[in-house]
Amino acid sequence: MKKEKILKKIEKHYAEKLYGRLTRKKGGFEGITTGFILDKSADFILIQETDEFRILGYQIIPIKTIKHVRYNKNDKTYERILKAEGLLPELKYKIDLKDWNSICKGIKKTELTIISECEHPKLNFFCVGQLKQVNEKSISIRYFNAQGILDKENTKHKFEDITKLSFDDRYANVFSKYLTEK
Repeated sequence: MKKEKILKKIEKHYAEKLYGRLTRKKGGFEGITTGFILDKSADFILIQETDEFRILGYQIIPIKTIKHVRYNKNDKTYERILKAEGLLPELKYKIDLKDWNSICKGIKKTELTIISECEHPKLNFFCVGQLKQVNEKSISIRYFNAQGILDKENTKHKFEDITKLSFDDRYANVFSKYLTEK
């Protein structure tokens, strides 16, 4: 899908609060994100993700990684059911989506646990933890592993590598209540 068409569809989904299915790609990675676009800028969208008729957390995605925006009969049916069930998205946080620096500073103020991901197959990182520092070109996260053990050192992620940044996510919020030190 051409960039102009993607931008038009993003605008339509945002303005009309439509459910959407986004195909994202970076290098050899291709993935799907579904949900409602609640905010946007020239370079980023903030989407509230959905899965199996549940409204999940928020994700910030660079527009340049979006290769297709879908809204077909299946998506319209899913959206209709979500609305009938009273499961509408809600923007709880106003995040400045100008660039990664302003995004991360805004999220840091919430003090919520984040998930930073690079889904490119050669890099492929997933880091969950407290956002500790926002630098000019990167962030530092106090990572915790799948056993809830915090690393002693912060993990650094360059903005240019991040394909998705999630926050106020059930997995991260619940897990972060049960962390232990190494």
